[in-house]
Amino acid sequence: MNTLIASALTYCYVGCSSPSNTIASLHVLKCDTSSGAIEIVQSVKGVQGTTYFQIDKSSGSLYSVVSTPDKGAKTSSVVNFPIKKDHTLGKMRYLASLPCETPCHVEISRRLNQIAFASYTSATVGVLPIDGVGGLKSTVLPDVGMGDNVKRQKKAYAHFAFYTPENDVVGFIDLGCDAVHFFDAKTFEPVPQMSIKADCGDGPRHAVWSKDRKYLYVLNELSSSVTSYSYDDRKFKRVRKVSMLPDSYKGETKAAAIKITDDGKILMASNRGHDSIAFYATDPKGGLVLKNIAKLKGRFPRDFELMPGEKFMIVGHKMSDEIQVYRFDREKCTLSPVGEPVKVHRPLCFKFMEN
Repeated sequence: MNTLIASALTYCYVGCSSPSNTIASLHVLKCDTSSGAIEIVQSVKGVQGTTYFQIDKSSGSLYSVVSTPDKGAKTSSVVNFPIKKDHTLGKMRYLASLPCETPCHVEISRRLNQIAFASYTSATVGVLPIDGVGGLKSTVLPDVGMGDNVKRQKKAYAHFAFYTPENDVVGFIDLGCDAVHFFDAKTFEPVPQMSIKADCGDGPRHAVWSKDRKYLYVLNELSSSVTSYSYDDRKFKRVRKVSMLPDSYKGETKAAAIKITDDGKILMASNRGHDSIAFYATDPKGGLVLKNIAKLKGRFPRDFELMPGEKFMIVGHKMSDEIQVYRFDREKCTLSPVGEPVKVHRPLCFKFMEN
């Protein structure tokens, strides 16, 4: 491995799908943004179910969720880890218990000092204060308007939480019912006029805002596609839907993660099955033009992230139990492996914090 250059160092926090508390569920990577070299500087055991987490840079904390099997099969907790001056994680602190299995996604609104969560299997969604003290509001999404995928859309499945640009409404993506539901972030009353209905069988999973916050790009897991929606006057309007796969590919696939470059000009989406990342050029009107579909070395790219500076991309090959760095050619939208993969168990979430 290359020697890491101090002036180019940054740190990446990695969440893993750990079946027991004897396997590390979190890792801290030291990354060199000039060479792409990475090394593990800390591995955290003793917790389960960290899934997708968020970094709050203002407080220097990592917020996540963990399973609490000692309190029953369908209970979990919101936790945080202080990020120390050396960028390693301090002792986990329990913030609040949740009335559901471990959520698959959490989001933070620092403006509201609030955490939103989405639990996949039970379709439980809710919000609570960022310090975990009181104020928990939650509901179960209704089994209404399910898609036609008989294996994956038998009921509502909450997969993702996010806030609108105004930061007063929170959205939850429902894979089972092909929908995005919205709630007032303070009262948690439904805001039905903002709801999004995807095409039947799309199975929406994750989303990302355009940099000007005028468009929402929704990743559809089951149809391996991305749909763009304009956002104006508290309403969404569909703009375009594009595939993530080559026309010739007929195998089983599941879209996974969606990201956007710092300038908002390149949208990226990963696919499990085809094991690739699709790159699209965006335009000011929410349009998407496919630039390239880059095949990866490993299996099941559940999450990925560009390093600061955007010269390299870090990808979690979940079913290969490894993290691989790729050099990112922005003009051609290609990926070239850098060095050997780092072995970790089932990587599934990446968040950077610059030095």
